Amino acid sequence: MPKHRFFVPAEQFSNGIVRLLGEDARQIRLVLRLQPGDEIGVLDGSGKEYHCVLESVYREETVARVGHWVVLDVEPTVHITVVQSLAKGEKLEQVIQHGTEIGVSRFLLVQTERSVMRLEKERERARMERWRRIAKEAAEQAHRAKVPAVDGILSLPEALQQVAGASILTLHPDGAALSLAEWLRCGSLDAGVAVIVGPEGGLTNDEVLLCQKHGATTVSLMPRVLRTETAALVAVSQILLCDSLGISPKECSG
Repeated sequence: MPKHRFFVPAEQFSNGIVRLLGEDARQIRLVLRLQPGDEIGVLDGSGKEYHCVLESVYREETVARVGHWVVLDVEPTVHITVVQSLAKGEKLEQVIQHGTEIGVSRFLLVQTERSVMRLEKERERARMERWRRIAKEAAEQAHRAKVPAVDGILSLPEALQQVAGASILTLHPDGAALSLAEWLRCGSLDAGVAVIVGPEGGLTNDEVLLCQKHGATTVSLMPRVLRTETAALVAVSQILLCDSLGISPKECSG
């Protein structure tokens, strides 16, 4: 398996050649200092990894010859969407990076009532590009077969519409009738799971009620109160434990 891996759009493959552009090319030449003849892994997001040999290495474009390919069977069978409220500083970046590493399929970023971060449209575009780049780099590092989508910035009602049909879980430490472990005894992972996480100050009661009206179950994680950048990762890890062991939710926590 190649040591260095890169996700590129499918249109950059042509006639047995793949072109790596921009930041990928600069990383190959200036950071990794790879040379013609070195091998890299290139993925197009379909689940295949192509073993490629570098032919030319420049700062803005690198060309590699495509060799054999393998199908990667590394993605979780359960589709998990993290509906993450905007959070200040590096907290949101940590959620995207570490969530990608452990197997999140999609991130929906939402502006909730208590979100401290407020972005103008120009800054929003730049931030979205950065967050998607973080997901791409984390997927490469974690040897995933696909890069999770990073979409937003949405309102909470818009996000709830996008996850309709999945099992929706609202993480809320106050007033939750069930813990996540208890939900796993009777919940279903078959249609995917959406985990809704509030910002630093948590979701408001009205927002929790709105989620419930859209079919969400309010759950807690543990007696302690977790930070917003920790909560989603703990919840996703518990859900993926059931998936990785190949057992039903009821067996997982019963």
